[in-house]
Amino acid sequence: MKKVFIYVGHSNWGKSMALKIITGNNSHQKTVHISGYNVRVRKMSNDDHGQKLLDWVKTFPRQVYDRHIIAFCPKVTPPTGNATPEQLIAADILIELQKSNLLYFFVQEEKFNNPQDKITAAEIGWLNFFGTIHILHGQNQDTVRAQEFHRFISQNI
Repeated sequence: MKKVFIYVGHSNWGKSMALKIITGNNSHQKTVHISGYNVRVRKMSNDDHGQKLLDWVKTFPRQVYDRHIIAFCPKVTPPTGNATPEQLIAADILIELQKSNLLYFFVQEEKFNNPQDKITAAEIGWLNFFGTIHILHGQNQDTVRAQEFHRFISQNI
């Protein structure tokens, strides 16, 4: 089965910066070789272009790559059910991915330059419904986050 490694953080938390480091500090590089696999990388998150990310993940079953890396912002639908369009797209992305992939979430627990901004327990619980979760605790530089994400991928590839 195909696998998707999902770097999780909120808007402007440095997700794309960590993924840029994974691709050798090259913004234009779309693949990286990890543990014998060519891995397709998408640095733009659903909080940048949600519909474009959803359209792209729908192509996964037809793609030659069987390993992918994406950035993702958890936009949990509230218990009241009054979801915003962004929350619906976030849910649709995970539902679509889960159809043909095993999902591995690497959660950046807090924003690097503002530790009061954290991923909530509700967001972690929601992600746990879809796949395996690893939480990176503490304030970490981009290089450390990228290194830890790479290690997480290598352990689960």
